[in-house]
Amino acid sequence: MSQLTGQGEDPRQRIIAYVMEGQKPCHCVGTVRQSRLHDWELGSPGLTTPEPIDQADVMVVVGGTHGTHRAANWGRIAGKPLLPVTRFGGAARDVYYQELDRFAENYAGRVDRDDYEELADVAADLDTLATNVVSLGERVLTSTAVFVVMSFARDPELEDAYETFKAVCEAEHYTCSRIDDDASVGRILPEILGRIAGSAFTIVDLTHPTVNVYYEMGYAEALGKPLIVTAKEGTELPFDVKDIPVVFWSNQKKLREGVARKIEAIAARQGR
Repeated sequence: MSQLTGQGEDPRQRIIAYVMEGQKPCHCVGTVRQSRLHDWELGSPGLTTPEPIDQADVMVVVGGTHGTHRAANWGRIAGKPLLPVTRFGGAARDVYYQELDRFAENYAGRVDRDDYEELADVAADLDTLATNVVSLGERVLTSTAVFVVMSFARDPELEDAYETFKAVCEAEHYTCSRIDDDASVGRILPEILGRIAGSAFTIVDLTHPTVNVYYEMGYAEALGKPLIVTAKEGTELPFDVKDIPVVFWSNQKKLREGVARKIEAIAARQGR
């Protein structure tokens, strides 16, 4: 508290804790609020996420035992990124290896695996470790991956369009890919759905619409992912997608300009 006060910050706004119903606070640091919950078990009505987890952007997990496992599981239910520090063992070490097993599903496209593994750094001094954890927490919140959904028809203009997508994304510091970029992919559909889930936004081209293209676009929309939808001029769209803003293109220059405007708007909303 003294450090925050010395920096001109109000500890009551930076340090917020909750005391469960029927219990007394064990400290008076910062702001202590009354929780609506009387415990953190999964049997509460409505499966209410504990407030500290619900309001967190990222969860840092250190040490702990059974209660820490419970908190980590609540974080998973709430879809929060978990940053378990292994240095002090305990539950955090177990959580770290569990999250590492799910890295491709939860963190790919946000941070490199090597960066995530800094959570298991045993050589760094504590100040460096803390700095790395805070930095990782900032980066893990914002994906830089963009997934492209489009027909694989042998159409030179579509190949040019994909190259345009990649160039525009790169200029805005995003990494653009589609499923056929990686020859090592096993089961294609789970990989596609995972990449959509981990993307900052999805680009969908409807020039040659297929069932798969519409399925994947619907999945991205259901997840609440920002969509950039494109189609060559003259493409007939079904009535149920005509209300979606579409970048119609007749050449790559027009496509580049339209997609760039869309990406700039998305980046601004995401605080990039």
